[in-house]
Amino acid sequence: MIIDKCALVITSSVYVCAPYTVLVDPEERKKQYYESISFFIRESPLTKIIVCDNSGYHYPESLYDLAKSHNKELELLSFQGDTELVGNYGKGYGEGEIMQFVLTNSKLIKGVEGFLKVTGRLKLINIDQLLGRCDHWENYFMPVSLIRPRFMVPKPARACVEVKAYYTTKKYFQDVLFNAHAEVRDKNTFFLEHAYHKAMAMSPVNVKCFPIPPEFVGISGSNGWTIKERSRLKKMLIKFVTIFGYIKPIYRP
Repeated sequence: MIIDKCALVITSSVYVCAPYTVLVDPEERKKQYYESISFFIRESPLTKIIVCDNSGYHYPESLYDLAKSHNKELELLSFQGDTELVGNYGKGYGEGEIMQFVLTNSKLIKGVEGFLKVTGRLKLINIDQLLGRCDHWENYFMPVSLIRPRFMVPKPARACVEVKAYYTTKKYFQDVLFNAHAEVRDKNTFFLEHAYHKAMAMSPVNVKCFPIPPEFVGISGSNGWTIKERSRLKKMLIKFVTIFGYIKPIYRP
């Protein structure tokens, strides 16, 4: 991947109005977001980092100093999303608003061809290895289950893609995913994972799986579960099923 042609987008929502969210304490959320952003400033090979919050929160200026000390360009964006629609439809709707705001208002995004999106408060600990095996002109997502073949995944979860981390070109996102969040209805069990899957299934553009699975650590805001690094055994199992073709490109034209 040519690093100068890509940006990192970190989504943020400090003050929560979405339903089905366990972690709602803004002070705890601020702390976790700050730790995650600081991690990416230090560890990400991408030199352009965009952080966007949809709850009106403004991150401290000290993050700019940290970014400068690591030779990174940082852009901190903030706006107030539609709290009524997010409250009615769910946090996936709010994330879609964030991505629309970034694509429309970010200065850094204008200078790149694609971006890696990561959900805030989660650290993508293998980001260097992941990007090292990707091409900046391709599009990458992952299925929600890595070990089980698709026919063994519960039926409601088959028509889903993982959205904690993905990489797309700007053109692909604008053409295919820009408005997909409008269909999110958490109360009807139709999440952003379903909406993106549906939009991609209708597009003729190729979407690949990441060459290696993204590896996260952090705490899920949805259910409060702690996400830890996979055990050595689980990593070996995922590698095994990958070799034997259980994890395949999601869509082909």
